[in-house]
Amino acid sequence: MKKWIIVFLIIDLLLVGIFCFLYFNNLLTSPPRIINSLFNIKFFNNLKENFKNFSSKLSSSISNLYNNIFKNKEEPASEVKNPKEEVAKENQSTEEEKKQIESKVINKKEIELEKIWKYHYGNYFCIFGFLKNMSSNYVATNVGLSCSFYDSERSTVLKTSESVKLQYILPEQSAPFSLITEISNDIHFESYEIDTIRCSWIPFDIEDTFEFDVSNIDLTYYNSHNLAKGFVKNISKKDLDSAKILVAFYDDKEKIIAVGSDYLVNLKVGENIPFIVDTENLPYIQKKAKNIEVFLFPQFDEI
Repeated sequence: MKKWIIVFLIIDLLLVGIFCFLYFNNLLTSPPRIINSLFNIKFFNNLKENFKNFSSKLSSSISNLYNNIFKNKEEPASEVKNPKEEVAKENQSTEEEKKQIESKVINKKEIELEKIWKYHYGNYFCIFGFLKNMSSNYVATNVGLSCSFYDSERSTVLKTSESVKLQYILPEQSAPFSLITEISNDIHFESYEIDTIRCSWIPFDIEDTFEFDVSNIDLTYYNSHNLAKGFVKNISKKDLDSAKILVAFYDDKEKIIAVGSDYLVNLKVGENIPFIVDTENLPYIQKKAKNIEVFLFPQFDEI
């Protein structure tokens, strides 16, 4: 019996000590407040909930600490991200996006002006250059150009339109053109602009294109005319009934000074066909050509 009394006294002394400690540290406004709280069921429920929240947070913290210390050590080397590989993937993704954008652009039915050279010979204004078909699955046919001439106040003094010497331009192909305009003495201009490119569009499979080789080229200059001779060899996989040959004549500065054309027939696979292209019909005095570039336009059934 005495043992129990001693136990209760010890418990009482501990409680009194706790109350005194709380009171003297300003943790309690008065001792009876804590006593009232001890017999309040709501107090015990709140205490229980707070304890559960504390236990949950403690468990979560311990779990995260364990994962950071031990899981990373157990992670396979193949799963560890390489910064260089990540950058390479990002660059690859960017390149794929660029290719998609370029693909959308190149499929547009558009003709783009490339290099242009201009000459003024007497009453003739000559424009030479290249046109490129920006489509990847359409051929451009019946190509025509319109050119406007302006005075110093940007007023139109002359507008000309002409079909160029092109039967067609294949998808993604570049081809030379010439635009020659006769200008009377009473017309004075300060600038010009090719403002319209006309053509028709026909679906075309790029795999149906052809290949050819040019050899034994001979250039002759006489009476202010340029004449080109040579041989064209069909190195495609099929015979061609006919083709238009277009020759661009270049001076020693690699500028086009004339464009001539002719027709070829019966281009059999593996055979050499001779060609002669003379620029005698051009209405201006030409310079002597240094070299040439040959373009061949076979007649396809679908064009």
